[in-house]
Amino acid sequence: MPARAASPRSYNQLCGIAAALDVIGDRWTTLVVRDLLLGPLRFGDLAEAMPGIGTNTLAARLKHLESAGVVQRTLLPLPNRGTAYELTDYGRELQPILMALGRWGTKSMGRLPTDVTARSRWLVGAMPAFHDDRRRVAQPTTWELRLTDGAFTVHAQGKGFSVAAGAPGDADLIVTTRDDVLHALLAGGLATADAVESGAVMLEGDAAALPLLLELCRFPPQPG
Repeated sequence: MPARAASPRSYNQLCGIAAALDVIGDRWTTLVVRDLLLGPLRFGDLAEAMPGIGTNTLAARLKHLESAGVVQRTLLPLPNRGTAYELTDYGRELQPILMALGRWGTKSMGRLPTDVTARSRWLVGAMPAFHDDRRRVAQPTTWELRLTDGAFTVHAQGKGFSVAAGAPGDADLIVTTRDDVLHALLAGGLATADAVESGAVMLEGDAAALPLLLELCRFPPQPG
C-alpha cells in the first residue's frame, strides 16, 4: 500500500500528541470543539459564541474538523429546523482531554486582563472538569440553570455527571442567577444563604439540591 502524501499542515511525526495537534492544533479549532461539547449549534450561533473569529476562519475550521471525523452536520428537530454542527462519537472522546486542559489552564487565569469575554456556555461547560467523581448521588437529580445567556441542564446520577445546553423537561431545582454569581458559588467565594437572601439567586423547587450541586462541582478559588 503506498504511503500517504504528507499534509502541509501536519507535523509529520510518528507521535500521538503531534497527530492530535494535526487535528485540533490550529487557532480556534479546539474552541470550536469546546462550544460543541454541550450540544449542536448552527453556524451563526457558533460564530456568535466565539467573538473574534471570522466567518471564513470558522468555515475553514469546521470543514477541517468534518474531514477529520470530529464534527458532523445534523438536522435540528422542530421547531428549530435547520442544519447544525455536532460532535461525532470520535469528537466526544475529546471531552475528558479538554476538561483536563481546562483544569490546568485555570492556574493561569489570574494573568488574564479584567475585560475578558465570558459566556454562560463556557462556565457550564467547565463544570464536569471539577466534578468530584468520588461522590455518589443517592437519587438522580436534575438542575435547570437559567443564566445570563439562557438555560442549561445539569444532571447527576450515581457517580455520573453531565451538562447540556437548553432546559430539561423537568427539573428538581431551577436556579436563576448571573454567571458571575454562579461562579462565585462554585468557587466558594459566596455563601448560598447570602446569595439567596440578597436575591442574587432565585430558586424554584428543592432548595436543598443547590448545596448538593456545589458539593459535586467545586471550582478552584477565584484569582485575587
